[in-house]
Amino acid sequence: MTSSIPADHEPVTPPVLELITDHLDRQAAERPDQDFLVLDDHRLSYQETKEQVDQTARALIAAGVGIGDRVAMLSAPRPEFFINFLAVTSVGGIWLGLNPKYTESELEHVLVDAEPSVVMAFSVAADDDQTEKLQSLVAGHETIRQLVVFDDPSKLEGARAWGDFAAAADSVTDAELAARRGAVQGSDGAFLVYTSGSTGRPKGALISHRASNICNVIAVERKGLDNRTIICNLPINHIGAIGDICARTMTGGGTLHFQERFDPVAMMSTIERERLNTIAGVPTMLQMCVNHPEFDRFDLTSVDLIAWGGAAMPAELLEALMDKAECRRATMGYGMSETTGGVTYSGLTDPIDLLVTTVGTPDDRQPLRIWHPDGREAAEGEAGEIQVKGDFTMLEYWRRPEATKDAFTDEGWLRTGDLAVRRDDGYIQIVGRMSEMFKSGGYNVYPREVELALEECSDVSMAAVISVPDPTFQEVGVAYVMGTADAAPDPEVVRSGVRERLANYKVPKQVIVLDELPMLPIGKVDKAALKARHTES
Repeated sequence: MTSSIPADHEPVTPPVLELITDHLDRQAAERPDQDFLVLDDHRLSYQETKEQVDQTARALIAAGVGIGDRVAMLSAPRPEFFINFLAVTSVGGIWLGLNPKYTESELEHVLVDAEPSVVMAFSVAADDDQTEKLQSLVAGHETIRQLVVFDDPSKLEGARAWGDFAAAADSVTDAELAARRGAVQGSDGAFLVYTSGSTGRPKGALISHRASNICNVIAVERKGLDNRTIICNLPINHIGAIGDICARTMTGGGTLHFQERFDPVAMMSTIERERLNTIAGVPTMLQMCVNHPEFDRFDLTSVDLIAWGGAAMPAELLEALMDKAECRRATMGYGMSETTGGVTYSGLTDPIDLLVTTVGTPDDRQPLRIWHPDGREAAEGEAGEIQVKGDFTMLEYWRRPEATKDAFTDEGWLRTGDLAVRRDDGYIQIVGRMSEMFKSGGYNVYPREVELALEECSDVSMAAVISVPDPTFQEVGVAYVMGTADAAPDPEVVRSGVRERLANYKVPKQVIVLDELPMLPIGKVDKAALKARHTES
């Protein structure tokens, strides 16, 4: 079987609406009976989802949740998470997701910072550690007025059962619900996404309805994301789950299949059984699918689009997925939590060499510049910081005016901290983080440029470059690499291969082969762990 969407598929541009939930209302009117939220054998249509969102929204009003109040949810990716997200944001609340994998310290930091008035939790009663952790946290925060548990609340002192909470919805009329929603504006904050904290304690990026809708509408058009059937198995505190998969699929009128935890076999089995048309995730997850011993037995030919984000995709991995799915369409780009998702976009039929070495091109609706440290636009081929400007960026770092001020220029450009060059064909190539750039013998070295050269070497599937002190050159690069499924790379052969591609000062002074690179929960290589490993060795 081949792709069900022809190569000349016409792009669809949804309308930019006021609130995030306006797109749910639109889809419920246009396709009320289509499956929208699916978990195992449980399916909700667009109309059924709208009814549950409206009921939850009325219950929130009955519970005293006002405009600007924060509501937190601790859950794996399930339909209840997205229903809760849509309900909270529709009545002017500010939603934030809590990852069940968070340590107590991580949860404590977010709860202290965000001060939610309501915390909802799913599937904690069956886990004594989670129950104890949540009880301890909630008891220590006076701002948390209610703890609502979707399963058995008896183990949690003071917890309210979801059924009791939802029943209060009957006390709020449709007119009262409409009036509340009418008071919410697109410029209002809708949700908080706490950044990974690579440079300190995580900060909450406050995202507006308008920012989310602008990004999703452009992405649906540029990435061909209308009528997608796709799996969500990313953590609910991540912009990838909230925006890139869930809100974007809703905007494009697609169907979401939830999986509470990533499992390569379960993911491929669902694609085969449900005949899903999209395979998506961070490259680490997709690599685990391809490397799995059972990869060959699955039929993935229903897939007509391969999508990824969060990190660069190795060429060998993309080729394996394209061959397996008999699919020639792929989509990726560049973005971050503070930009509410993507701000650059690949072409749907770009060749593999472009897809693995660049992040595509910007869109005129999302102004982007590459700013040289000298205070000017960088010339073609010259490295500078990616900066963006518009209603699609975050409103602020929650309650951190100084951090917010530092994040934007005086003219309102958001500083991303990412270094890139604009090529002569207009495509943008990421060369590293400003914080990762290092000087070796007086020359600037951009780790991502070196990583790309490493991944072009035979037997290297993934690479990460860190800087370490050096008595002669001040700093030098050290490369950590993973081999392919067929072979482990020879470090000296790899260094020789890089030397053919890059100037000598960019060649890593050491290449270390690992079976696996340490990864952050968001799918990026944990370079802090690599630096710690190198220091200890």
